[in-house]
Amino acid sequence: MIGHARALLSLEEIREVSRAFGLRRPIEAEPIGRGSRLSAKSRLRCPDGQFMLKRRAPGAGTREHLDALHAFQLHLSDAGVPIARLRRTPAGTTVVDGPLGTYEMFDWMDGERWSQRVAEAAAMGAALGSMLRASMDFPEGNRLGRFSYHRTGTFDVAVEPILESVARADPDTDLPALRGTLENLLDRARRAHGRAEQAGLDESPWLCVHGDTHPGNVIFDAGRVRAIIDFDGARSDHRVCEAANALVHFGNSPIAAVPQERWQPELDLRRIAALSDGIGRGMGMPLVSREREALPWLMIESCTLESIVPIARSGRFAHLRADGFLAFIERKTAWIESNARAITSA
Repeated sequence: MIGHARALLSLEEIREVSRAFGLRRPIEAEPIGRGSRLSAKSRLRCPDGQFMLKRRAPGAGTREHLDALHAFQLHLSDAGVPIARLRRTPAGTTVVDGPLGTYEMFDWMDGERWSQRVAEAAAMGAALGSMLRASMDFPEGNRLGRFSYHRTGTFDVAVEPILESVARADPDTDLPALRGTLENLLDRARRAHGRAEQAGLDESPWLCVHGDTHPGNVIFDAGRVRAIIDFDGARSDHRVCEAANALVHFGNSPIAAVPQERWQPELDLRRIAALSDGIGRGMGMPLVSREREALPWLMIESCTLESIVPIARSGRFAHLRADGFLAFIERKTAWIESNARAITSA
């Protein structure tokens, strides 16, 4: 498969946009090689401090949507939620229209990446809970739009187009075997959707959430959360859907650079318990009983949808072949289903 070149900020862009944000010279710029390849980013060092300058990806949303994203982040910053603070221009705005697009700037956050420690999971839960608590007082939630991975018909997808996409990417795939894996995975996700409905998901309030809470979007410092970053996926959703998605990601054992035969489908129940407890502490109250009953089923839905959507588009999950990856996800969701009671009571 052919990769796409990463978008980069030019020196002319950096000079012009940093001037609009009111930064003093001299300015040193260092490209950032993480995140979306379509979004150009650089780390800036100058007499005013260190910042992350970002040119938003083409088609990343309307200006109205960006204004709502920034309003949400400013609200969280003012509430003391650990996120990267937006930089304002001298005129008080947080967006600059520059030579090649739309730009935003954040305080640079030094720190460490996720190291899978239970204490970090507890700290992440507390940070997420504080975000959910602050979000309940955000008056402009509807501006970001309502969207949830838990919605009717999500898994009524046609298997054939997915198989065709996989066949184009990897013609040697055993398609009958992959069909069986995919059908098992989708059947389990449909059952999970029904179980989440039975649990009484309608009791979980809708509020603005991060929408993409995973270890790559969190910076740690000595076991505490320094910042939750990258709010581009923020939206209005059930708060328990946000919690369930975080439980999947922070309960996982990473598979990057790990041989496929050593991928572990089991989640770490100690981390799940620590994160769940932290969410309650951060919110100042635990998730209600019906939300807790819905957690494992929402975890299955989240895990399944995040897997099949990119494969339907490109035939692979990032650089991973669909056959091995979907077989792994099928085992993971089976483990969640078998351990639903333990997850609910964690």
